[in-house]
Amino acid sequence: MALNYIPISSTAELKSALKQIDENFRQIASENQTKTVAQNGGTALQEGKLKNGTYGIVLSDPSNVPRILIGFHRNGQPVIAVTKANINVFDALGE
Repeated sequence: MALNYIPISSTAELKSALKQIDENFRQIASENQTKTVAQNGGTALQEGKLKNGTYGIVLSDPSNVPRILIGFHRNGQPVIAVTKANINVFDALGE
């Protein structure tokens, strides 16, 4: 999802302006963590901070099983991993 900040009017009351500033910063913070693309009943793609605490990209199959990881092991080593059908890539890597 693209950052969708709301401009603050120069005539806005202070309380209203501060609330909008907080909301804009909240959106920026969430953009810097994880982005997901949904599919029926789950997540098709996830990028950013992953469940193992590292950063990367995970693609799931139509059954919502994470199958492809482009990112890092918890030990910091880079990895490109693809699993067989119905095998969770994190489980296969011992994450």
